[in-house]
Amino acid sequence: MDLRQQHSMRHPAKWFPFAVIAILPVFFWPTFNGLSHEWTQWDESLSHAYPVLLWFAYLLFKASPLPHQSQPVWLSFLFATALLTSALAWFLFHLVQIKLFEQLMLLPLLYLSIAWVFGVNTLWQQRFLLLLPVFTLPVWDYLTEPLVQLASFTVAHMVRWVGIPALIDGSSIFIPSGHIMIADGCSGLRYLIISLALGYSISYLNGYREKGFFLCLVIAGALGLLANWIRIFALILIGYYTEMQSSLMSDHETFGWVLFAVICFPAIYFAPVARRTEAGQADIMRPLPWGRWLGLLLLLAPGAILSVVIRPDIGIAPPSLTLDPAFTRSLQAMPVDLQLPKAKRQQRYENKKVQVRIDQYFPEKPKERLVPYIARQYDASLWVLDETRVLHRQGMEVRLETLRQKSGLRKVVQVQWFDVGGYTAPSVAQAKILQIPALLAGSNYFSIITLQTECLDSRCEQAIQQVLDVTDLIASKG
Repeated sequence: MDLRQQHSMRHPAKWFPFAVIAILPVFFWPTFNGLSHEWTQWDESLSHAYPVLLWFAYLLFKASPLPHQSQPVWLSFLFATALLTSALAWFLFHLVQIKLFEQLMLLPLLYLSIAWVFGVNTLWQQRFLLLLPVFTLPVWDYLTEPLVQLASFTVAHMVRWVGIPALIDGSSIFIPSGHIMIADGCSGLRYLIISLALGYSISYLNGYREKGFFLCLVIAGALGLLANWIRIFALILIGYYTEMQSSLMSDHETFGWVLFAVICFPAIYFAPVARRTEAGQADIMRPLPWGRWLGLLLLLAPGAILSVVIRPDIGIAPPSLTLDPAFTRSLQAMPVDLQLPKAKRQQRYENKKVQVRIDQYFPEKPKERLVPYIARQYDASLWVLDETRVLHRQGMEVRLETLRQKSGLRKVVQVQWFDVGGYTAPSVAQAKILQIPALLAGSNYFSIITLQTECLDSRCEQAIQQVLDVTDLIASKG
C-alpha cells in the first residue's frame, strides 16, 4: 500500500458516509427500535438482517471516501424538498402506525441524504451498494402466502411424478402414514431472501451492470426456491418411506440449510467476474461544506419533532350497530373459527342460519395500533380458500370467500368487511390506508364485520344469496 492509499484510509472523509447513516437512527429511532426487535427474532424471515447490515457497512467502508461534487442550486432545492417531504411522510405513517410504510420510508431518506451531502453523481455511482439494505426490511413477509401456494403447486406435481399415493389438498399433502402441511415456515421465504442477498452481493463484487444484476438475481431467486422445493419433496419421501418416524419430520432446519448450501454454493463459485471501473478520486479530498450537514439536520428534524409533539389520540368507542329485530343474539360458534386479535367489544348475532360476528377495537393507550396486526384468519391446516372476490353492496365493497374443509366436503361462505372510523374496506391493506383519513376526522375506531353460513349444495349458490341478503340488511343499518 503506497502513502497515498494509507492517507486515504486514515482520512476523516472515509467516515462521512457513516455519519450520514448514523443521523437516521437518531431522528427516526422508533422505526429502528421496531426493526431491531424483528431482526433479533432469529427464527423468522429477517434473522439474516444483522449479518447483511455488517456486510453493507464493510462494503461501504471499502468504497469510501465517497466523492462529493457541487451541484446546481435547483437540484439542491429539489433534494431539500424531497428530504423534507420524506421526513413528514415518515411522521404521518408513524402517527397512524402503518409500520410497513414507516419502515420503507427509511430507504428514500437514506438515498436523499446521500445525494444531498455528496451529490447526485455519487448517489448514482453507489446505487447498487445503497440498495443492499432492502434485504433487511420486512416488506418480504408479504410474499409468504404466494410462496406457500407456489411451493404447494410445485411439490404436488413432483409427488405425482414419482407416483407416491397421496391426497393433495391445497397446502396439505396426505400420505398413508400421516399429514404433511406446507405451512408459512415452509414457504421458502428465508431461502429466497438470503439467496437474493448473496446474488446481489456477488453482482456488486463482480462489477455487474444492470443487466448482470437482473440476470444474477433471477438465477439466485430460482435456486433459493428450488432448494426449498427439493427440501419439502425430500421430507415427503422420507415421511413416506419411514412412516413419519424419521427425526427429520420434526426437526429439519439444519437439513434445509445443508441442502441450500449444496445447491447455491457452486453457483457462487462459478459466477463470472466482470472488470470493475473505479470511480474518480479527484473530488474526494475536497472539504465537505458544513452547510450540507446543517441543512441535512434541519430537513430531517421536522418529522422527528412532530413525532414527539403529536401523539395518536386515545381511541373512541365505535358506535353500536342497531340491527333489525330479525337478528337474535347468538352464543353459537362460527362455522369457521376466526383467528382475530382479541377485541375490546364483540357481538354475535344470527339471522336465517347466517352467523354474524362484530369485533370492535379502539386504542386505549397511545402505543396501541388502531388496526391491529391481522395475518391469516383461519387455520390453514383445516381449511383451504376455494374462491374470493370483492362485491359492491349498499354503496360499499365487501369480500366474499368460499372456504372448504381439507379432505372433506364441508364448505362455508364468508362475507367480511372492515370499518375504520366510518370508512369501509374489503381488505386489511386498504383498512390500513384508511387510518389516515379516520385519524384526521377524529374517528379513531376499527370494526371487523364477518358473516358465515354453511353451504347446502356443492356450488354454494343458496348460501351465497343468504349471506348477501343479510349483508344488505346490516349495511343498510350502518
